[in-house]
This record gives sequence, structure tokens and C-alpha cells, in this order.
Amino acid sequence: EDDVVILCDNVRSLLDEGKALTCVDSSLSEYPEDEVIPVIKLGLICTSQVPSNRPSMSEVVHILELIRSPMESRETP
Repeated sequence: EDDVVILCDNVRSLLDEGKALTCVDSSLSEYPEDEVIPVIKLGLICTSQVPSNRPSMSEVVHILELIRSPMESRETP
């Protein structure tokens, strides 16, 4: 019998367990978890089973800009 794994469900479980970094490519593991989590959550919203719950591309861009802003402020002294 094949075990079926739903990727979004698996990612949600890992987030709930505090294992967000296991959801990303190992080459991105240098990034702090608090910077990775918002991007993962956005990905989950974008893959909602209900299409009307998914953000538009302009909303996605806006959200990504909001996510990026706090990260940039940390980098500048």
C-alpha cells in the first residue's frame, strides 16, 4: 500500500513542531528561522485548496515586500 503524503499538510506539521528549516532547501539553512517562517506561510496561503482564498499576484508581491522590509532593517546598522 502506498503512503500518500500531502506536501502542504507535511509543511504545516513541521511548522507546528518548530521545524521550519526542514521545509527549505539545505542551501538556505543559513537564514534565521524567523525570516523563513513568513515565506513558508505565504507559500501555504498561495496553495490553498480553495482558489478564492489564494492571494492575487499583486498581493503576493506586497506581502513579500513587507516580509523583506524587516530583514533589510536588520542588515543596515
